[in-house]
Amino acid sequence: MKRILLGLICALAMAAPAAAATPDLSKMGAGELAAFMKAFPKGGELHNHLSGAIYGETLLNWAAEDGLCVDMTALAIRPACASPDFKPAAAVIADEALRSLVVDSLSTRHPGFRDRSGHDQFFSSFSRMGMKPSREGDALAVVMGDLARQNTFYLELMVTPQFFPSRSLGARVGWKGDPAATRAALSEAGLEKLVPTVVANTDAMQARAREVLRCGTPEARPGCQVTVRFLFQAIRQGKPEETMAQLQLGVATVAADRRWVGLQLVAPEDSQDAVTHYDTHMKIVDLLTDRGRTTPVALHAGELTLDVAPPETLSYHVAAAVRVAGARRIGHGVDLPHETGAEALAAEMAAKGVLVEVNPISNREILGVKPEDHPYAWLRKRRVPVALSTDDAGILRSDLSGDYALAVKTGAGYGDLKTAARNGIAFSFLAGEGLWADPNVYRKPVAACAGQVGNAEPRGACADLVAKSDKAREQWRHERLLKAFEASF
Repeated sequence: MKRILLGLICALAMAAPAAAATPDLSKMGAGELAAFMKAFPKGGELHNHLSGAIYGETLLNWAAEDGLCVDMTALAIRPACASPDFKPAAAVIADEALRSLVVDSLSTRHPGFRDRSGHDQFFSSFSRMGMKPSREGDALAVVMGDLARQNTFYLELMVTPQFFPSRSLGARVGWKGDPAATRAALSEAGLEKLVPTVVANTDAMQARAREVLRCGTPEARPGCQVTVRFLFQAIRQGKPEETMAQLQLGVATVAADRRWVGLQLVAPEDSQDAVTHYDTHMKIVDLLTDRGRTTPVALHAGELTLDVAPPETLSYHVAAAVRVAGARRIGHGVDLPHETGAEALAAEMAAKGVLVEVNPISNREILGVKPEDHPYAWLRKRRVPVALSTDDAGILRSDLSGDYALAVKTGAGYGDLKTAARNGIAFSFLAGEGLWADPNVYRKPVAACAGQVGNAEPRGACADLVAKSDKAREQWRHERLLKAFEASF
């Protein structure tokens, strides 16, 4: 492990461009900025959906290997060739024009594809992917490898375990008039009995990823060094009892397995079901997690503009996620400046340490938010913690380095991006005390590690902290990588 880490540090030192003591990112050309961001250690990625992380070309290759087919009318991967309009995926790959067309269908790379907006193309693409559940481990390996190539070694990955069993049980139980009664009915119906299957599937997924990456062998790939934790995501569409069943299973899974560290609530926030049941969803999360005190909560909220929702919908979603559901992190938060009492809400989030997961490329492609219009600068000015993330890199044809590069166009400087990278671990749901007494500022290490952050090895009480705390251990590694990167300036 030490040899691999030293190799990574040396590689960073060689790859990092020569620059002034504080590089002026605004003066870099596109190529220089891309190379700089690829080499820059970006801490952790906190907002990444496994279901949207894989590029279309890879999905097609897997479909061909698994004997799947493509519906040439819908341009969607399907389990079998059910009609004359379907072609074997292998045949589609052999025809360059058809292959390109299907990749268009599985991504947002072609603006206006089939006359769809970026929003509609993005959200509809999930139903066309057709990845077999047995490929989850392969997909995890891809994500881990991609992050390692970008000098990023912590990941919180959103996954939807036991989707059909949990939601089917919720539908059978029905809504009992309020969240508390529904929770009792779901438990009585045996919802928590699904947890062992979630744990077993997690074991299998990680084992397959390690196999693909050759972890534990002399040929181990850099992705093996990525630490992975999982967020249990529930879908906010459908009936409240279906969403609640997923969330309740998520709480039970987090309690049972330390690899699962928190909850998420996902799917189009502007959809009819999401808008209609938003308040109910927040109350459900509040009940199940004791307002975030017993189970960490990160919620998609404020992924809205006036192009997709009316003003009243933009007026309170982030506030409810923070104040009712107890969210410690907000995914997207684009509408935050438009919310009622936005300045007070931002001050509250800054004081509480509620982080916003900013996804610049996603917000541009799905919501049409240009960098100069993005609230990232507004949030920074108000000292709201922010981290940068990809959302769905495969569909969006992006990577984390690209999101960091696009953030520069919002006016972010090197110091801002360094803070965002550190925030990606400090505001993670990793267990244990962190290295910093002042997260989002990073001037004061905890007493045990004063004067040691960035050293080759921790000593004394700091060594004890790093040994016992998952969070401190990841932060120590990141600070070493940062120090090596900056040594070349």
